[in-house]
Amino acid sequence: ALRARATYPVWLQGQMRHGFRGAAEIAETVDNLYLFAATSGVVADRQFDLMFDAVSSDEMREFLLKANPQAAAAIADRFAEAARRGLWTTRRNSVEPLLQALRGAP
Repeated sequence: ALRARATYPVWLQGQMRHGFRGAAEIAETVDNLYLFAATSGVVADRQFDLMFDAVSSDEMREFLLKANPQAAAAIADRFAEAARRGLWTTRRNSVEPLLQALRGAP
């Protein structure tokens, strides 16, 4: 479902058309991924990476911050928590600058 929906560009663009509610839906999707990882232990790092790539692009970040800054911050917090708890080990050198950007920090 992750590739078919949550990271699918057409779905994401559709959520962008819904403004505040669409941003909340994206945040809920990230939350669901996190909760599934925490309870099942079967979510691969690559799946988190796919979702992170989808929500941290310049276009998506700008949309989230404009439409629903609380949702953007919640997304950043969920990714940070997943990394802190060992549910997500990214292959990137650092995701912190992108997480800070989702929180609205310069």
